[in-house]
Amino acid sequence: MRIEVSQVHIQNQTLHRLTLNPEIAVRGGLIFFHGQGDFIDRYPSILKGFVDAGYRCILTDMPGHGRSKGKRGVVPSLGFADELFQDSLSLLEGEIIIAGHSMGGLMAMRFLFQNVNLFEAAWISSPLLDPMLQANRWMKIALPLAAQVSPSTTVSTGVSNSDCGDKIDRGETDEDQALFHDRISIGWARELRDAAQEVREELAKMAFKKPILFTQGDSDSVCPIQILEDRLKNLPSNKISFKKIKEALHEPFCGSTRGQFLTHLNHWIAHELG
Repeated sequence: MRIEVSQVHIQNQTLHRLTLNPEIAVRGGLIFFHGQGDFIDRYPSILKGFVDAGYRCILTDMPGHGRSKGKRGVVPSLGFADELFQDSLSLLEGEIIIAGHSMGGLMAMRFLFQNVNLFEAAWISSPLLDPMLQANRWMKIALPLAAQVSPSTTVSTGVSNSDCGDKIDRGETDEDQALFHDRISIGWARELRDAAQEVREELAKMAFKKPILFTQGDSDSVCPIQILEDRLKNLPSNKISFKKIKEALHEPFCGSTRGQFLTHLNHWIAHELG
């Protein structure tokens, strides 16, 4: 693949972007959203199967994440995410796929349900269907008022490296390790809570008849697999695939389960998108 590095300016925010270009004829595009405290430079090797299949991939660090500017953990609003999505979409043509991990999985599902006729397929990794699960009790009670009074104040997400995978297993350099963080603004936490409620309601009646792959580790404590599993088992099968990665934590594409994960993902790409 050929990787382009660029910057995009949205609502006076300067964001870091990667465009993954296929070496073969382009058949479509993919928009990917990363997780909270996460960053996009980790994902080209994970998305390689899509690129090799002819999909140009657009990945952008959200404000306050990775190499994008801004206070750590502060994303302005869902409206900002909507504008970022439209900007990414404008760079693509052909068959469009939506994808994301964790918080990005929640964003991807939200865009999927809002634009169901736009997408040819979706890949959702460990979706954040209950953003308040890791929150302290006081945060759950005080969130509505706190978000109005001080939306840019940040708190810990309560998620540590050990919840996802250790440094060696994640394969990151010391420089990359510095790009991770565990912060989230109170205003963004409220937005994610509201988005998750919307997505859970839409998921209960999902009628997406094109290929969609859900992947998740069966030992995920950040987004417990039961939350997703309970909802998927009540849906008509359609073309939904759900791959549980044995003994994997929140990031099944890391560490000892990486090979197992990539085998599942690339098999799905070959059989559903090929």
